Amino acid sequence: MKLSGILVALSVGAWGLSSTLLSTDAANAVFLGMAGPLVLCLATLLIVKQTARTDIGRLTKRLTTAFIAKMVFYAGYVSVVVGVLATDPIPFSISFTLYFLGLQLIEALYLNTLVTRSGRKTIDIG
Repeated sequence: MKLSGILVALSVGAWGLSSTLLSTDAANAVFLGMAGPLVLCLATLLIVKQTARTDIGRLTKRLTTAFIAKMVFYAGYVSVVVGVLATDPIPFSISFTLYFLGLQLIEALYLNTLVTRSGRKTIDIG
């Protein structure tokens, strides 16, 4: 099974388990806390995989651009979810934080594995 499929299955499974214990409003907030980080993680993994296949030397530049785009997206996403959709901020914040940290860790481990497999110990910054 591909990494992206595993991440989706684990994320949705964890949300499903938590939704059985929580009220409907809290379960929806947890889902929204999962959705943003999961979508961006999958997009980042796709960018990393495609760049590594074509030109791994461009990986740092693409990851830097992706990082900036993520910062902008996350700011807007949290503002819309909490402000416009009036989602309960406590379960959303907890869910968002846990999924964000967990998925970022998986991205970092994937990137480390990819770079190590390519035979390079570091990626050129310049």
